[in-house]
Amino acid sequence: MQPRPDFARYAVQHPDGRYLYHLTGTNQWGFNKEILADGQPMTRLGSSSWWSTDHEAERITLITPGRPTVTGYELRDTDALSVRYPATLTPDEWNDRLADADSTDVEMTLHRLYHAVTTDTDPVETHDDGPFTVIGAGELPAADGPTWTVNLIDQITQRPEYARLFPGRLDGLRQHLMDVIKRMPRVQHVLNDFQSRPGVYVSLRVPFEQPEAVWRPDISNRTGKTLKTGRHHQVLVDHTLTLPIPYSIGADNYETARAEWDRQVEYWTGVVAAANVVACNHCGGSGYLGDSPDQYRTPR
Repeated sequence: MQPRPDFARYAVQHPDGRYLYHLTGTNQWGFNKEILADGQPMTRLGSSSWWSTDHEAERITLITPGRPTVTGYELRDTDALSVRYPATLTPDEWNDRLADADSTDVEMTLHRLYHAVTTDTDPVETHDDGPFTVIGAGELPAADGPTWTVNLIDQITQRPEYARLFPGRLDGLRQHLMDVIKRMPRVQHVLNDFQSRPGVYVSLRVPFEQPEAVWRPDISNRTGKTLKTGRHHQVLVDHTLTLPIPYSIGADNYETARAEWDRQVEYWTGVVAAANVVACNHCGGSGYLGDSPDQYRTPR
């Protein structure tokens, strides 16, 4: 059986020539380490854990800056020098005195008389040596885009930042298109599997080529009876479609699936737009004028 891959050992080659590395934990609050690729500073992508460099790295170095360490305490005022208050105290002696203090006043006196003496520790370097397996890829998925579900061994779920590079699917295409179509002109209803017909049912209300109108009398609010007054109302016709929009898009990687996603959105919105045409007067509104998506018309 082949050994399972270590997904921490991958680098992503961006189309613009950069190499991207996912360094876990580097987007946490308070992170202040310097990150180098072969001695050259790396660039963080936004606020994420992705870092870029202009070459394929052989060694990634994380440098934790040195920080002040207390080495002792010195008396501020030599006039206060006494057996009780010596010129210097070690950290252990200082802690013992604080522990033995029987009141807040004693603690305050110690802090008033002494100041801490510090020294900076040396920076600490940790190294992650290559080789890193380089994978070609495009742009990172948008945070608010459709979810990419990867079809791979279970370890990939532990390294989701690489999932978009492997075979999988984009879910939610049908719902996304339903939301888009609802906002298109003259669309009245958008329903899923309406009347047990598989697909997305879309109804549009359109006018005749030669406008037609019908007289409708007004209704009395008091009696509910028709009045002699009224108005002409434009006659509209319902054009209905049943669209076999898939629920998801499968592909070898996220980039390929996203391109097909965009193509599907363009195609199906084009079908609905083509149905938004005036109705034929001669056939009582049962026919289209112009380019009509006849193959998707809902049977009457």
